[in-house]
Amino acid sequence: MDRIKIFAIVAVIALLAAGAAAVMAMNGGEEDKEEHTVTDALGREVTITSVDRITSVSACPTAILCGLGVSSDLVAVSSDSGILNEDPRIIGLTDDDFPVSVADGIADGTITALGPMWGMSAETIVSVETDLVVFGGYGYNQATLDALDSLGVTYIVTYNESSIDDIYNNITLIGEAVGRSQEAEALVSEMQYVIGKITDWCESIVENERGGEKYDVALMLTSTYAVGGDYLSGRMLESLCASNVYQDVGMYAEVTMESMAQEDPDTIVFLSIGMGDGLDDPDAYIESMYTDPVLGGIRASQEQRISGATGAAKNVMTYADQGIVGAYAMCAMFIYEDYLDFEVPTVLGTDDYYGYLSMFWEVVNS
Repeated sequence: MDRIKIFAIVAVIALLAAGAAAVMAMNGGEEDKEEHTVTDALGREVTITSVDRITSVSACPTAILCGLGVSSDLVAVSSDSGILNEDPRIIGLTDDDFPVSVADGIADGTITALGPMWGMSAETIVSVETDLVVFGGYGYNQATLDALDSLGVTYIVTYNESSIDDIYNNITLIGEAVGRSQEAEALVSEMQYVIGKITDWCESIVENERGGEKYDVALMLTSTYAVGGDYLSGRMLESLCASNVYQDVGMYAEVTMESMAQEDPDTIVFLSIGMGDGLDDPDAYIESMYTDPVLGGIRASQEQRISGATGAAKNVMTYADQGIVGAYAMCAMFIYEDYLDFEVPTVLGTDDYYGYLSMFWEVVNS
């Protein structure tokens, strides 16, 4: 009888172990713990008891959450971004369901649109029952955080995205917070592979085709604001083996035509031409630069090496999530267009950008 009891106990233990293994497999190989602690970008140790209902207060964490496979747990998101209506595909990465799942969730009422992220109030955030609130690295205010603390709301704040490593850290942090660390590791690995292929291709051109001579690039946030070395896109230029003529302006700074003429860049790339600068026809604006009394004599004008992004292409150039690989590709495509076997349009917009990025990816990944 005792022997039978022992066999029964062993059998139960085996079944429990098998069940635990199955749960781990469904969660990327990790045990789905009900309670765990993470350290967020503010250095706060945050104990998380559940992630069944998640609120995201920035488009970047929302994209990352979808990339980690937890879009079905989203109950509320900030909704001040046109990115929810854009092409969900990212070159070189496994397809995820962002932004389709979020747009569909808002449409069918399973996800609440909370409005703009900038200065979102605690009252707005707690209007939806949630287990975990995820903030982006900017756009929030301390008063909101203090109010959430007083209400006992569980939240994490991600890193301010000033470098690609910050984006990787945000993916890792959010992965830890929602119990998807292995998925986070896989996503970062995919991004590093794609970016590595792009940067290696750029370096090869500079070394083998240009004798080590880098392009001098003016990277413009708008038609009048230049991007400096402290901005995410400005740091990206260095990885692409290009020199930023406005490296020393900090994050960004307003510049004059005379300043640009003095810098005399080989190439000008507008990250978001037409955004907030009153330009209704970016193509015509760039065309006018070629004959402008001040800018017509610079190398970029003489070689007609001025490019820009609008619409969805502009968003690709400015968002700081897994979609940043598209920004690396687009900038590299604009800068090194002379070394491609297809013609790159002067301005890329909503309808055409992904097709060109796909062609570019075929070149660098061959």
